[in-house]
Amino acid sequence: MKIFDTRLILKNSLESLENLLQCGLAVQFLEILDESASHAGHAGVRDNHGALTHVCVRIQAAALTGLPRLEQHRKLYAILQPAIDNGLHAIRFEIM
Repeated sequence: MKIFDTRLILKNSLESLENLLQCGLAVQFLEILDESASHAGHAGVRDNHGALTHVCVRIQAAALTGLPRLEQHRKLYAILQPAIDNGLHAIRFEIM
């Protein structure tokens, strides 16, 4: 497993999310879509001046295969916690 120093995340980006997931799982397929613009102005979302706040993560990883959906999401949220702590507001998962 690769080691990714989460202290290097100064601003959430698609690349930083990809690095977290690639380092946390053996990923066969990964696509991350920025959906932040479609949620601008919604309640609970700060004005982050173009910051990454909402994403869709499409992922296939052996470590997720066979797990109940709740466990898959727990594992993914744990990996992405540094980004959540840094302002990522919502994540939609599509697990293959």
